[in-house]
Amino acid sequence: MNLTNSHIQELYKFTRQHYVEHYDVQTELVDHLANDIEQIWEEHPNLSFEDARDKSFKKFGIFGFMDVVDAKKSQMIKKYFKIILKFVKEWFRLPKIVLTILLFFGFYILQNIPEAFIIHNTIFFAVFVVSFFIMVYLSLKFKKKQKASQKKWLFERVLQIQGFGSLSLILFYMHLFLAIGDFSKAFSAFLITILVISTYITFVIIPKRATQLLEETYPEYKLV
Repeated sequence: MNLTNSHIQELYKFTRQHYVEHYDVQTELVDHLANDIEQIWEEHPNLSFEDARDKSFKKFGIFGFMDVVDAKKSQMIKKYFKIILKFVKEWFRLPKIVLTILLFFGFYILQNIPEAFIIHNTIFFAVFVVSFFIMVYLSLKFKKKQKASQKKWLFERVLQIQGFGSLSLILFYMHLFLAIGDFSKAFSAFLITILVISTYITFVIIPKRATQLLEETYPEYKLV
């Protein structure tokens, strides 16, 4: 016996009732439950869907989905950060590596201008402000999508965490730059180049590209 679409929706409801809040984690669990239920039916074809579901659920132990959810979250967070790392690596290949080198030499040449320190501080501040507003925009976008679809995605949470991490990194760079002040020209140029590129990757490239990849993995994501 095969599961119907109605059964699948019941399994999604079942996972939500057992405190699995993220839809992509729910999908992983539903897939596992569905396969197990069909195997149970092969051995016990007279069992009802509810009985087969409960029999499968008992295999998770007294803590239910708790341990599995934690493991799934850890697994999926690693998966999404691998996606993020992939996009970062792509930036340091041709032809983008050429732009990286040009940025470095551009900021290096700025060191010869008397107002170089002020210019660098202005760039740091501008990058922080722009990044902050982009992060706020993405957070509001995710909340709007969640409200409309009634679905939370672990992927979106990962992006928000990374956004906060990137803002913290920008503040650290700003503090380091302001505190020391008299960096070598090469190190100053390297620092601000990495800052500009990492911010662009974090707040522009990753949300766009990773969303496309997630839509391929979970077609439902494109519909919400």
